[in-house]
Amino acid sequence: MLTSHHLTLLRQDLRALAHVEYEEVENELLDHYATLTEQKMEAGQVFEYASANAWAELGAGPGLNAIQRDYEKNIRKQISSRHLEILKSYFRWPTVLTTLLIGVLVYIVIPILADDVLILILLLSAFIQMAVIQYCYYENKKMAGTSKKIIWDSLGYRAGILLNSAGFFLNMRSTGVIFGAQGPLQIHAGIAAILSFIAIIYSMSFIQLYRENFSYKTTH
Repeated sequence: MLTSHHLTLLRQDLRALAHVEYEEVENELLDHYATLTEQKMEAGQVFEYASANAWAELGAGPGLNAIQRDYEKNIRKQISSRHLEILKSYFRWPTVLTTLLIGVLVYIVIPILADDVLILILLLSAFIQMAVIQYCYYENKKMAGTSKKIIWDSLGYRAGILLNSAGFFLNMRSTGVIFGAQGPLQIHAGIAAILSFIAIIYSMSFIQLYRENFSYKTTH
């Protein structure tokens, strides 16, 4: 029968030798590790030999670390799949009505605004995305050891895509590639409206995605 001290030693193996970072993975592997160790102790082995044999049977450090990487891969796959579902949901009935309303309002407002105001809005959007990235980095540290860390990492990556797109857009305008050297944004209000609309929808999806919980069974 394993004691609490034995379980502590097994948990230390998972953290120090296999570098298991996530609590969910650690708890599942510990349960499996402890079961194998206990079975070998019931067969007559002392704890040290039983745990060593159980460790080898689990695949040792590299094998257990591969399980953790598989966990991360599957959680990220779930996040990407769910994010796509959330974005698609904005274009299904009846949510599509709200989406269309936002799109129409953006398209109506964009041509009315002054060129400098539009630039300010784009810069503000870029600043907000930078703030999101920084906040995600902070939450990554705070949520270390949980699947939420992977969610924040993914959110930071997606915010970075939007930020880079805004930077690319502004750079193309400043060099005259898209609008001409002095061309006002209102001439291309459709493009500006689409970009603004995408930024709004994408940001809304972040809120929903964060509220989701993801898990993956590492051992069977």
